[in-house]
Parts: sequence; structure tokens; C-alpha cells
Amino acid sequence: MSVAGTERRRHLVTAVIGTVLMLFMGTVLLLGFRFATQMRTNIIALQTASTLQNYPEEISHQLNALRDRLEVRAYSGQALSDLQGTVARFEHELRVLSASVDADSPQLGHALLLWHQYAPVLDPVVTFNGQPYVDSDTAGSSLSREGREHYAAVKRAQLFASENARPLQTQLANLATSLQHTSSDAATRLRALLMGGVFAALVLAAVAAYFQLSRARHERVAREAREQTRDILKTVREGFFLLDAHYRIGSVWSDALTRMFARSDFAGLTFEELLQDQVPATTLATAMKYIKLLWGDRAHENLMKSINPLGQLEITMDNGHGGKETRYLQFDFHRVMGPEGIKHVLCSVGDITSSVLLARELHESQENASAQLDMMVGMMHLKSVANRVHTLEDMVGECKKKPELSGNDFLPMVLKLDDLLAHLRNVREMAARLTVLKDTVPGAAAAAASAGTHPAAATTGTHYPAAAPSAPAAGANATTPAAAASGAPGGATARGGAAPAAPGKAPSPERVARRVEDLSPALYSMAERLAQDHAKRFRLTLNGLADVPAPYAATIKDCLIQMLRNAAVHGIEPPEVRRANAKKDPGSVLVDFRKVTEGYELVFEDDGAGIAPEALKAAAVRRQLITEEDAALMDTRAAMALIFRPGFSTQEEISMDAGRGVGMDVVARSVYALGGKIGVSTHAGKFTRFKIVLPATEAVSTAVA
Repeated sequence: MSVAGTERRRHLVTAVIGTVLMLFMGTVLLLGFRFATQMRTNIIALQTASTLQNYPEEISHQLNALRDRLEVRAYSGQALSDLQGTVARFEHELRVLSASVDADSPQLGHALLLWHQYAPVLDPVVTFNGQPYVDSDTAGSSLSREGREHYAAVKRAQLFASENARPLQTQLANLATSLQHTSSDAATRLRALLMGGVFAALVLAAVAAYFQLSRARHERVAREAREQTRDILKTVREGFFLLDAHYRIGSVWSDALTRMFARSDFAGLTFEELLQDQVPATTLATAMKYIKLLWGDRAHENLMKSINPLGQLEITMDNGHGGKETRYLQFDFHRVMGPEGIKHVLCSVGDITSSVLLARELHESQENASAQLDMMVGMMHLKSVANRVHTLEDMVGECKKKPELSGNDFLPMVLKLDDLLAHLRNVREMAARLTVLKDTVPGAAAAAASAGTHPAAATTGTHYPAAAPSAPAAGANATTPAAAASGAPGGATARGGAAPAAPGKAPSPERVARRVEDLSPALYSMAERLAQDHAKRFRLTLNGLADVPAPYAATIKDCLIQMLRNAAVHGIEPPEVRRANAKKDPGSVLVDFRKVTEGYELVFEDDGAGIAPEALKAAAVRRQLITEEDAALMDTRAAMALIFRPGFSTQEEISMDAGRGVGMDVVARSVYALGGKIGVSTHAGKFTRFKIVLPATEAVSTAVA
């Protein structure tokens, strides 16, 4: 039989086998799609059933939490919202499960029956939308009539859930087990089908490989190799060529070499002729000696690289406009070894002109910046400002303790205040100089970015920091991180509202914006610093600060700053403690300012460790504010009042934010001076809430008049 006939028969057999295998694979795919669809439905149902197993216990826990918050008269809205969401999700996923599972499933029927028994006891709880508490000045917070009914419904629901959670979980677990068995059977069938498909695919691949290997492999490989070599030589930015034993350039070189030397006839050109008229005679002589050394059998290549005289070669060439230009080239050499020794020397040439010029510019910029920074670093004593303020604060505290004061008592404070003002003037001058430097440095950074990244640029050691993000706009919803020392982000969220209009005159947008900027950004910045300094993680939420009247803005700001310090230092626990106590991390600090019937109300709440009355008494005894006998006679209300005593602090070590005993007493005096009231409520391990009530601004104006 002829070679052509054999080839035709081989092609025919290959085509028949391929067609049969393709039909078989098509059948496998159709059946596999059917099985996969069934498996997907079963898996979704299995996942839903597995998820639903956790809901009965979660509902029971949430009912417990809601009951606990009602018992301690704490805010129960979030707990009720969580319960409503859980019940809604359970009902939704149960409907989805019912739609995807066979309606005749006994396990599903039993689960639905048990859940329907939950409805009569859960509906009064989840549909509650009344006010559970009534506040009074004498009795504090107590349950309203609706609150008592709501509390009774919660207790009934909690008792029912604790008794029926386990049976409902058992039915859902049985349903999940049944679905798992069904999915396993479908997976077994699909696995067998896919194994057949894989086998058919392997056979088809073997046939295709055999057909491909029958072609002219060597010609194709050689053609691809030539094309790849040509593409590489066209693409690389370096100039490549080979030198033979007579120092002549071979017949192949990269296109970059043509651009560097502005010529195209390199074949047969000696290395000396290449650099002639481009470099000084002494440099050319040194380069030729180095090339000759490369061909020595005893030359160590790594050592030769270290003494390469052509690592940065300055050449002068025509610029194409009748003039000369200076360029910087970097030559690198590698010996190509053959069976009988050195066969060629591969020479690579890189144009490093931009890198050299950039390095010079960056070096000059670095020297200028260093000179200015050296002059200003001596003035940068920002931390000493805080130290001076704290020293002045301590002096004021000492004066407050004296029964009588004289002029000599105030003289040291006057001197310290004068020193502080002089230091602040120096800081302002430093800020002006830094502004000039800030306007200068970005130009160099932009030039570096436009020039690209070069090896020389990496050696300058100069780094330009990115601009800090701007603070959130006033009156808008925004989030700013309050990062802990570990680097994990916390956050601060603010929501601003419209400012109230004065009678007969609407406030200007500038006044409203300025008022919000005076409060929110300062709190954001402080939250970030406190989180970093004390290794805490918390999210600060600000509500209604845009509604703070102008007469109250300064007092509200001072109060919030002090309470934020207390929350970060004393309230919010470290991340590892919160995780150990199964609390959310990061923590939460809520600030809510709103207008109420009697004037304005400010609520500051954190979900931290709370305040222990016994710890307050012990701290007051240590600071000799009260005696041990007084502490023993104190009730909880009296112990909580210690917070507002001058000189009181539970912090043993004095820091920038705590330990000085100056803080909450100032807050209380500021509130009382405006005719307001301040109260505190807490629950150990759960929350601390400060509530400040201020009279309407018209009442304050009348009182002042």
C-alpha cells in the first residue's frame, strides 16, 4: 500500500474515533448536567437545613439577652432588632427549604409543625414597637405599662424557646442527614459518569496528540525559535551582541543597539571601533585591556564584574541637529562557554542616562530637604506642648487644694503660661516652614514618578510620604479609622443633621458648617490617637452634632473630649479581652445629641467594661478623698457620684489622657453652670452611659440676663 493511502486511512480512523468520542462526551455532559442540577438543589437544601439548626438556640440566646436588658433597664432596641432579624431570616430560609425539599419529607413536616408552635409566643415580642421605659428624676428608669407587658411576653417566649429549641434542632438535623444521604447517592452517580467522561477525554487527547506528533516537528520548532529570537531582539531595551576572539561583533544584535549608537552596520565591527571617537583615549585603552582579560582562561568572572570600568561610561555623540550630547551607558559582559573553552563574550549595553540624571537631581533635592529639615527638627517639640499643658494643669490642681491663695501662688503659673505661649509661637513658625517644604518636595517626587523607576533612584534613600486623607465633610455620613496598635482598623462614623434656625433668622451655611467642623473632626482625630496610644479598637458614631446650638458648642465639645478619653482608657477593653468575653470587636462608642421637650439631651455610651462601684470606692480611698468607713456606708448611687469629685481617678499611672483627677469634675461643673443635669448608668461588663440634659438656649439667655 502506498504512503498516501496509509496516511488517508490513518486520518479516516482518527476522524471516526474522534466523532464517536465526541458523541459519547456529549451524552456524558448532558447526563452530568442533570445530575449536577439535582445535586445543587440538594446541597443548597442541605446548607439551608444546616444553617437553620443554629437558629433555635440563637433565638433562645437573643430572648435571654432581651430579657436581661429589660431587667437592668438598659437600651433594648438593638436586642429586639436582632431578634426580629433572626426570626425573619429563619422563616425565610425555612420557606426556601420547603420549596426545595420533597413535600412528603416527614422530617420537614415535623420541623414546620414545631415552628408553627413558636408563632403564638414570639409574635407579641417581635411585633412590639412601644416605649418600654419611663424616666423620672426620682426613680430613674422604670418599666412602663407596655414595657411590663413586653417583659412578660419575653419571659414566656424565652421559657418556650428553651424547652423547644432542642426538639426543633433535632428535626432539622434529621432533615439535614436525609439530604446528605440523597446528595451522597447523587454524587456517586455523577462521579461514575464523570470518570467515563474523563476516560473518553483521555482517549480523545491521546488521538489528538498522536495526530499532532506526526507532523514535521523539527521545522516548526526551528521556525518558532527564530521568530522568538527576532522578537526578543526587537523588544528588549538593552543592546545585546556577541564578541568573538578577535573582539569583533557578530551578525546578530538587538535593535536597541542601533538606537544607542545611531548606526546599523555592526557586523564585523571591532569593539574598539565601536567606541572610537565616542570616549577619551585613556578610557578606550582601559576598556580594551578589560576585554582582553575576559578571554583569559584564569579570569574569575565574578571578580571581573567587580572591576568593570564600563559600569557607567560617559560618551559624546551627535544629537542629530548638528550638536553633541552626553549619554551614559552601562556595559555588562558574560562569557559563553563551549566544549573547548570560551566561545563568545555576550555584551549587554543599557542606557542609564535618565537614571544618572535622576539620581543627581534626587541627591540635590535630598541635600536641600535635609538642610531645611535639620533646621526645623530642632523646633519640633509638639509633644512638649502637651507636657507643658499637663504641668500647668498640675499647678492649677495644687492651687485648688490650698485653703488660701496669694500672689506668689500664681507667679509660677504665669511663668509657665508665658513659656507655653512662646513655645506655641515657635511651633507656628515651624508650621510655616514645613508648608514651604511641602510645596517643594512634591515637585521632585512628581519628576521621579514621571522618570520611572531606575536602579540609581533606589540608591538615594529618599522616600516621599503620601498625602494624608482629608477629614470627613461636616454634616455628611462618613467613616474614619480609629486603628489599634496592632494595625487592625476600628472606625468612627458621624451623621450630621441640619442646625436649628434662630427665631426670625435662618443660620447661614457657613455657621452650620463651622459648628460641625468644630466638633466632629476633633473627635475623629482624638479617637484615632486614643486607639493607637492605648491599643484599643472601637467605632465612634456621632449623631446630631450639627444640631448643637452655638452657646453650647464649646461645653459639648469639652464634655465629649473628656468622656471619649474615659471610654478609651477605662471603658473599651483590649481586643483580646473582648474576644475572650465573646464581645464584638471593635467596640462601640455612641454619641447622640438631640432636642427634647425640656431642652437638649446628650447621650454618651460605650459597650466596654462598665463601672464597678467597689472599684470607685477603692480608688477614692487610695487618693484619700474618703475614708474606709465612708466607703463602707456608701450605696451604689453615692459611689457613682465619686466620678465627679475633683482629684478622683481610677488610673494609677499618670498619662496624657488619665490619672490626673481632672476631667469629669470639670464636665459636671460646666453642665451645672449652664443649668443642666448629668447622670450616669452602667452595667458591669456591658456598657456605661452618660446622659446630659441642658435647658433650651432661650432659658440660658434669660438666666444670664
